[in-house]
Amino acid sequence: MILGSGVDIVEVSRIERIIEEKRDSFLEKIFTAEEIEHIKKKNYSAQTISGLFAAKEAVSKLLGTGIGKVNWKHIQVCHDEIGKPYVKLKGEGLQRASKLNIDQIHLSISHEKEYALAFALGEGCQSGKNIVVPPFIKEMLPKREKDSHKGTYGRVGIISGSKGMTGAPYLTSMACLRTGSGLVYTIVPDSISPILSTKLIEAIVKPVPDKNTGYFTLDSLDYIKNMVRDMDVLAIGPGMGLDEERAEVVKDILLDFNGPIVLDADGINCISKIGLHIFNKRGYPTVITPHPGEFSRLIGKSIKEVQRDRVKYSKYLSEKYNIVTVLKGADTVVSNPKGEVYVNTTGNPGMATAGSGDLLTGIIASFIGQGIDAYKASILGVYCHGLAGDMAKEIRGEYGMIARDILEMIPSSINAII
Repeated sequence: MILGSGVDIVEVSRIERIIEEKRDSFLEKIFTAEEIEHIKKKNYSAQTISGLFAAKEAVSKLLGTGIGKVNWKHIQVCHDEIGKPYVKLKGEGLQRASKLNIDQIHLSISHEKEYALAFALGEGCQSGKNIVVPPFIKEMLPKREKDSHKGTYGRVGIISGSKGMTGAPYLTSMACLRTGSGLVYTIVPDSISPILSTKLIEAIVKPVPDKNTGYFTLDSLDYIKNMVRDMDVLAIGPGMGLDEERAEVVKDILLDFNGPIVLDADGINCISKIGLHIFNKRGYPTVITPHPGEFSRLIGKSIKEVQRDRVKYSKYLSEKYNIVTVLKGADTVVSNPKGEVYVNTTGNPGMATAGSGDLLTGIIASFIGQGIDAYKASILGVYCHGLAGDMAKEIRGEYGMIARDILEMIPSSINAII
């Protein structure tokens, strides 16, 4: 998250005059011993000194103080092995950055004969330093092994999308990638694959025949089943659309795929046509992520009745049909077949926006693909999703937030959990 910036420009001739009159005292006042050593290596170049001077001023402006309370030597400009400048803060400078939750400063210095220009950009998590993540949430997220590769972090298949609903597979796929999946395969009807191939760079787009309808048909089924044989987890439903044919596609995949499945949106609506009993025929974990409207259709109760006792109905569905239920909404409820229940504490009303649920599907599928138990992956997923929304709220507010704002904060939410 970008938290602020600072810029400064210095006239090189001004620095030249100072060097001529009082070089040593000036350098001693402004620069650290390491910086002076760098200046000596540059033969006391006025352009080099001007650039370093401008950089310190730019960083002080980023910190909101200017040079004063944060003095010159609290801001040290260093250089890496290829000469790229970076900032090392000390004393009041470090304390000020900590208060602003700035944990990284990007620095650019440019100079020519007459002027030197520096630009400093502060990055960090505006609220991350103040977040107290429950220990049991932290324990769910495994540390990454040094000796690992793409396959280590899961092959996720996203079966999603239809004509006019290309945003759903895009958001679900990107959420998987931002959550840490090694390989994401976006399986879509052939008619919309050119759009997804343009939008998605890191995901692997896999088109299947659709008879030019723009949605999955029974002709798509064998192709899909062959594609997903080696997947670690599937996410089915976002933007898929609903009719008898697509319900049959969902039913066949549920019964054929030997692995965990996350079912959302139209995937859940298809179950309303197929019947919940199909879940009991599966020998692998199934996660469903309904909003109250989808949930009410599943169990034949009004939304008002479901909302009145969310925990009760979520537990009922999980225990009877051997599934993990994620009942979305304020205080999202996660339940499993053992009768265990988690009520989430992150999130805000700004997340009630198109595409937000697609992100959650991708996050949960990603965690399962990384080897986390389906129930724990769902808990971690809703916590991470809500936290990303809380972070997005700080930048966009609750009114202007869109799904892509939440998407961009997924890595920051994970960093806060680690």
